[in-house]
Formats: sequence, C-alpha cells, structure tokens
Amino acid sequence: MQFEKLAEDVFEDILHSGGYVYIVGGCVRDEVMGIQGENDIDVEVYHLTYQQLYDVLARHGHVNTFGQSFAIMQLDCLPHYDFALPRKEKKTGEKHQDFQVMIDPELSLDKAIQRRDLTMNALMYDYQQGKIIDLCGGIDDIKNRVIRCVNVKTFVEDPLRVLRIAQFVARFDMFVEKRTLQLCKEMVKQHMLDHLSTERVYSEYSKILMAEKPSLGFEFLRAIDTLPPYLKALETTHQRLDYHPEGHVFNHTMLVIDVAALTKHKTDHPLWFMWSCLLHDIGKPVVTTKEGHAHGHNEAGVEVFKQVDIITAKKEREYISTMIMYHMHLMNMARNHSRDLSYLRLLKKIDGKVSLNDLICISCCDKLGRGKVAREQYDAFLEFIADKKARLGDRAKPPMINGNDLLEAGFKADKQLKKVLAEAYDLQLQGIDRERILRSLKKKYDKG
Repeated sequence: MQFEKLAEDVFEDILHSGGYVYIVGGCVRDEVMGIQGENDIDVEVYHLTYQQLYDVLARHGHVNTFGQSFAIMQLDCLPHYDFALPRKEKKTGEKHQDFQVMIDPELSLDKAIQRRDLTMNALMYDYQQGKIIDLCGGIDDIKNRVIRCVNVKTFVEDPLRVLRIAQFVARFDMFVEKRTLQLCKEMVKQHMLDHLSTERVYSEYSKILMAEKPSLGFEFLRAIDTLPPYLKALETTHQRLDYHPEGHVFNHTMLVIDVAALTKHKTDHPLWFMWSCLLHDIGKPVVTTKEGHAHGHNEAGVEVFKQVDIITAKKEREYISTMIMYHMHLMNMARNHSRDLSYLRLLKKIDGKVSLNDLICISCCDKLGRGKVAREQYDAFLEFIADKKARLGDRAKPPMINGNDLLEAGFKADKQLKKVLAEAYDLQLQGIDRERILRSLKKKYDKG
C-alpha cells in the first residue's frame, strides 16, 4: 500500500517509540479489490498508551482528539488519517452510538477483529512487514463476491450494519451469505433498526443511490423486509402491462435508478437526481385504479413526499419535489406535439428549482425504465426537445413587468399583486407586448 511521505514518517516514529502500526478498514479492502478511492486511512496503533500516541503525533503537527474514551486522534496536516488504539466494545443501549468502549493497547489481533462487521472489512495491513493479515477469510470472500459477518454475537450490536451491507451490495455487486442474510432479517423483525437516526439512514441510502447498480441495494432491503412505507407500497401497485411490461411500480423504479446511475454525472446535482428517480412514482399507490391507470400520480407523489422526513435540506427537497411533479411533462408534451407556449410555461414552473437538463434526464430514465421501449418514440422525444431548446432556449424568459411596474400603474401592494404578476408573465409568453399587457390588466382589474 502507498502512503504519503509525512504519514510514513509518523508510522516510523510510532515504531521507534515501541508501538506497532496496522492499517485497517475500507482502505485495505479497496486495495485488495483494486478500487481507486479516496477513503480515509484508519490506523490502529498497538503497544502505546493514549498519552504516548498523543505525544508521538504532536511531534508532527497539531493533534485533534475525538474523545479519550474512543482514543481516536487526527493530525491537522494529515486530515485523511485517523489514528486509534485497539478497543473492545460493549452495547449499552438501543441507539447506534450506545457503546461502552474499553481501550486495550495489548489486545490480541484475533480479539481486536471481533468488533469488525464483515470479513472483507476485517483485513489488516501490517505496515512494518508490508503484508496483509487476513484472519477471517476476507480475501476469499472478496474473490467469491460474498458478504459475510465476522461474529454473529457482535454484529447485531450495531443495527446500522444492515444498511451498510445494502450499500456494499450495490457498490460492489456482491451477494449476502445465508447466515448473515438471516441475521439481518432477524434484526429487522426485532425492530432493531427503528432506533437509527434519520441522518444515518439518509447517509446509507445515499451511498446506495450513488453506487453503480443501486437496485441491488434496495432489492436487499426488500428481501429483509425493511423498505420504508413509501417504497414498500410500490411492490403491490400494478401497472398496465401494455405500458409497463416490467410489472409493478417497484420493478419499474429499480430499472429507472439503474439507468439513472449511468447518467447522473451529467446532472447538476447527481445525488438529488438519484433521490428524485427513486421517489418519482411514490404517488402511484395512492391513485392507481384497478385497471392500472394512475392519473395525477405526480401531484399525489408531491403530497406523499411531504411525509418523507429522511431528507431535510430545503433546497434538496424543493429539487426533488419539482422533479416528482414534472417528471412526465416533457414526454407528454412530445407525445401530444404541444405548442411552444406549454414549453415556455414549464420553464417558468421549474425556474430556479430544477434545470431543464435534469428534467430531460429523469424523463429519459423514466422512459427507459420499462421492460420494452420503442426506439422511434425515444428518438421522437429527443428530436422534439432539441427543436424547442434551439428555438426557445432552456431557461425561463425574464419578465418584462415587475412589481414596481404594477404599482406605478395603480395596483395596490396587496396579496393580489402576485397573481397579477403571474398573469402578466403568461401574457408575455403568449407574445403580447408590454404596453398591451398593462392595458389588459388595468382593464380587467379596473385599476386605470
């Protein structure tokens, strides 16, 4: 493994001070898998006390500590390196962070790895010997694409590990060994995941969505019966087979997010885009008829999304809500050969919330996320959009009339002003000039 020169200097200082250095965690796993990433480097230091390790690190820069009970330290000049002492952990409560930590610099390696979650994450790199230590068969599991827990008893102490497995399944295209799969199912049945914070769940879901094949992660969550209600409802919502030969809405959504994973890098907000694709049809369970019609599912989806509290950032929520609302509009416009005015009105509705580019992307993913897609329909859509963009642009036109213009024309600064401004803008889109718009509005509202 390769390390920064300063990191190697620190490692050598630790060795000269009587300590021993092991690199642990995801960076060792990724080294074995041949994955080039920017993981933090987790360094576990044996045979030194907390104070001794602190003193060594302090010789190389400013030391940041994260609580003596966890014995985790970081150098400001090596921000991606975490230094820790070996420890044992004991569960003390139901929450993810409820642990009693016991530092033991002389802990044996076979006992130290028992707190690791999976065999592929239990690999250790012996810095002095320059070799990987594999006490749990992690290398063979990586070769065989198997996800296996290290210790049944300690695995269940951290329910977040269930969601971590889901993101590993999606990121690495691996499958879960039977005993580990059954363990996850039991943890779900016992409601052990109920105490996870929304922040941690959001973080793990986001990692699934940013994987190369996110459907694998959500299929795993489905298999262990821990999908959130707004996704679980998609399983039992059928669709017309002439439009959706792939079957129910969950199947469709999985196809959509896998296609979206291939194009997310072209969008303004890749993660927000992936969330939008996952949630674009969450309104269908509310409105779908027994014949499979789902009229108004976009509006219903916006209402369902209001109850999805896992996403908290205001701008992200606005983006996703807008994408849910308008994800079908461009396709419908192309199919119906809509007028330019409809296109211009749509640009105004998404202005400042979602770019036309991102809306085009979700429209394409929605179209491609079906069991069968007619090539001529897809090409016709792209041709329709290209023509509109070339002639009309891809951004909402600036308004010719603002609030001050209306006040000067005699309108009052009341709640109605916003409505009048919207009417003025729509008249502008229809090609009416500024003076005629003002005359029309003054006549309608009897202000002149």
